[in-house]
Amino acid sequence: MERHRTMFDGTRWPYHHLRPGDIKGSLLTIGIFAAVGLVLLLFLGRRTDTNFGFGPEWQCTPMPKGDPICVKLIAKEETK
Repeated sequence: MERHRTMFDGTRWPYHHLRPGDIKGSLLTIGIFAAVGLVLLLFLGRRTDTNFGFGPEWQCTPMPKGDPICVKLIAKEETK
């Protein structure tokens, strides 16, 4: 009866010899994931500058707990 091969019987399983194509493919995959992560970090951070749906005449400040506080800006002519 033939015995099943395992990784402990002297065979080279899993295969540890990497070819240059394997290394290039791994580096390409890591590079793509890093680029996507960087783009997400850079562009998702810009969403904190929004005015929460109000127009450009409003200035809103986010609060750590609760809703943002928004103040309507007035023109200098309206203050007279």
